[in-house]
Amino acid sequence: MDANAHPSEVFTHKFFAPPSYPGAIQRDQLLGRMLRAPPYSAVVIQAPAGHGKSTLLQQAKSLGETRGAVSAWLSFDEADNDMRRLGGHLQALIESLPGADGGDDETGSGSSGRRRLSDWAASRLARFDAPVHLFLDEFQALNNRAALAMFRELLERLPDNVTLFIGTRALPEIGLARFVVNNQALVLRADDLRFSPDEAELFFGQARELGINRQELDAIYRQTEGWPAALQLFRLSLASPSVRRSLSGASSPKPRELAEYLADNVLSLQPPRIQQFLRQTSVLTRLSAGLCDHVTGWQDSQSILLFLERSGLFLRCLDSDLSWFKYHTLFSSFLADQTRLDEPDLLQTVHQRAADWFHRHEMHEDAVHHAIAAHDYAFAGDIMSEWIDRLIVDANLATVERWSDALPLEEIARRPALAVKIAWALVFLRRHHKLRPLLPTLEAAAEHGVDASVVRSMLAMVVDDVPLAFEIIRDVAIRDLRPEGFRAFELGAAANLAGYRLLSVADFDAEREMLQLAQTYNRRGDAAFSGGYTVAVHGISLFIQGRLVDALNLYRSGLAEQHLDLDKSFAAASLAACYVHALYECGELDLAESMFLQFHDVIADSVLLDFLALGYVAMGRIQLARGRSNRADEVFGEAEQLAHSAGWPRLLRIAAWERVRGALLAGEPERAQALASRIPRQPEFELPDGGMIYSEMIEGDALGAIRLAIHAGQAEGALPRLADEIALAQKQRRQYRLIKLLTLEALALQRRGSDNAARRSLHRALQLAAPEGYVRLFLDEGEALLPLLRDEHARLAQEVGGDAAQATLHDFVGRLLAATGFGADPAGPAPAMGSFQPLEPLTDREKEILVYLANGVSNKEMARRIFVSENTVKFHLKNIYSKLAVSSRLQAINAARQMALLR
Repeated sequence: MDANAHPSEVFTHKFFAPPSYPGAIQRDQLLGRMLRAPPYSAVVIQAPAGHGKSTLLQQAKSLGETRGAVSAWLSFDEADNDMRRLGGHLQALIESLPGADGGDDETGSGSSGRRRLSDWAASRLARFDAPVHLFLDEFQALNNRAALAMFRELLERLPDNVTLFIGTRALPEIGLARFVVNNQALVLRADDLRFSPDEAELFFGQARELGINRQELDAIYRQTEGWPAALQLFRLSLASPSVRRSLSGASSPKPRELAEYLADNVLSLQPPRIQQFLRQTSVLTRLSAGLCDHVTGWQDSQSILLFLERSGLFLRCLDSDLSWFKYHTLFSSFLADQTRLDEPDLLQTVHQRAADWFHRHEMHEDAVHHAIAAHDYAFAGDIMSEWIDRLIVDANLATVERWSDALPLEEIARRPALAVKIAWALVFLRRHHKLRPLLPTLEAAAEHGVDASVVRSMLAMVVDDVPLAFEIIRDVAIRDLRPEGFRAFELGAAANLAGYRLLSVADFDAEREMLQLAQTYNRRGDAAFSGGYTVAVHGISLFIQGRLVDALNLYRSGLAEQHLDLDKSFAAASLAACYVHALYECGELDLAESMFLQFHDVIADSVLLDFLALGYVAMGRIQLARGRSNRADEVFGEAEQLAHSAGWPRLLRIAAWERVRGALLAGEPERAQALASRIPRQPEFELPDGGMIYSEMIEGDALGAIRLAIHAGQAEGALPRLADEIALAQKQRRQYRLIKLLTLEALALQRRGSDNAARRSLHRALQLAAPEGYVRLFLDEGEALLPLLRDEHARLAQEVGGDAAQATLHDFVGRLLAATGFGADPAGPAPAMGSFQPLEPLTDREKEILVYLANGVSNKEMARRIFVSENTVKFHLKNIYSKLAVSSRLQAINAARQMALLR
């Protein structure tokens, strides 16, 4: 995501580490393991509630700081599964580190704000000379795949001076296994956290007023087995005669039973007013004096909260101002259970009052939580109606989904405007099954003065009902408006779709104007992700018109400007897939494969079929071009699985035609025929005004059937259809399709024995392709095209003379032959040197290291020459790879030469 873009809410209480309480036992043995030298990349403390994870992390933080480390703390909650919110909090965490400058990267260009979140974080952390300790508590709250993937990427990129300290109830899926095996990560579990007998004795020795003897201490240790929470509960409850007597019993209750028994006794020892306060506030996710006063009707909540904290009653403060507090989960759950049994109506009243207080203070997340807990769904719906505009345009879509799931459908149906906005979130999250129940409300929205047409058109696109989507969007008033806020966001999306429709009918001038309008609306709506679609659609337009170089540069700049981690399944999908496809077409297979692997999850989560198809078709063809037919099968198989799960039969057809093409290139026409015969002969949808969807423009049923006919010895029958298709492509200025059709026509004419006509068709195709460097378009037809290419190369060699155009064409054909392995002409890259640009500008230091890289200088030697550590060199190399979209030294050198960064 955009590392400079904070979400609308950053909760400061999440950055406050637990204070150090008097009497806490210093866990020296564990701390020695955690803070070893050299440091671990990650230290994970995994145990159930009540095992002292947070306390141990706090002690590690304090001890590390005394040894010169800089540190910061962040506690997660369920809302952090929204990538937008998670990214903002992680950014704020890093910027809170002592000594963080808060500025841009070395270039001063501000480009750091456009990095992937994991890259940005690693880059900022590498600036520190001192050890950096990041403490991430309650990590089990994170279950979002994208969130876990981001931490997996960050762990891979961490500079050597940084350690992640993670407190969690469940082992996180962030790739720890390899780090543990390589002794780069430490995992401490529940058994490691139990107090030793000596630590337990020290713990109770501090409470001399209890007068505990050795026999009682042994009994306590035997029952608790060193469980820290139970030891604390014992210390708080030993004033109870019944607890004291229980120590002489032989029974050993289960841990949960023991905790409930002790907590009950702790509660009974408190004054009645404190007991009442504890019960009434037990269900509050966080507490403040004003909130507690409102819930209880009292006026002295602050003094009670401070008393509870000082007494060790499982309450800790969440900020340095002592304004916000939080109960320990174990204690609050016991309190809530007891209150639910004794006073079942009380908790609903508390939730209702809490919802009212949080709402009046514009703390929407907490307000919705308590309103739903109070079963006041009408109030929850009203709060969501106020809050949802900002959630949508900030791309907090997972938050919308989470709370809309908790609202009854009838409450959403009563609010058509809310239903429309929930539908937007579900559309972009590709939650088809959750959208279906909303359809009646969306269809009837106009009766209530709510315009649902734009989201209905997008929903039609998501389920691949393109004709319906285009039909709806044609009736939406888009031009000559000055919308604000959410409506501007909607109209930006409408203009994107309208531009896509204009693209389908090859009205490229109107398409460009519509997408310019979309950009204007995107800015007015302050939308976090609509701009990515605008760039992707216009790049497709350029590609179709035969402007490959312009499309590549547009995609590069778009990737640099879009918030990639912010909306992993939204605009980033369209941009990444388009870029992979364009790189493939110009013959940059290494870069294309690297990009696909880097953005695989993004592309797989693509909202629209055609964008997803671009990435998977390119990746499958890359595997075939490299002789990896098994891997190609896996790629197309994955695409088919996605098609089944999304309900996209058209994607199944695309994958099936790719398998047919693979069989033809392998010289297996009979198998190709068999595969083609199994492709469902369902009627193709017809677009308004003779339009053609993008996947059909570049491949699809028509071209697949023509290619199959040519290879099956039916060239004569294919030629009339080719003539019609060529005439239409010329008329509609679809240059890419025209090049492909002319190439297929050359093959068909060759098969018919019309060699001169075949050469003319191929020559014309090469003339159109050479200036922009469309390479794979020819190579994808396999060895069947080789004789024609050789003849053309020989003919051009005789005609070059002083004709620059002929010389350029001769070189281009030479590159094609060289790429097939059957030509002798060495080839420079296509397109021209310097036409590509890095995703972000390289710093002067990175340029210096790139030169050393090209000259084969080792990391150790680079470090010696530029007076830095080898770790710093490795970090700069990671940045270089990221900016050039590569994954190895060789790829970096090749890419840098294509970008004219190396001579």
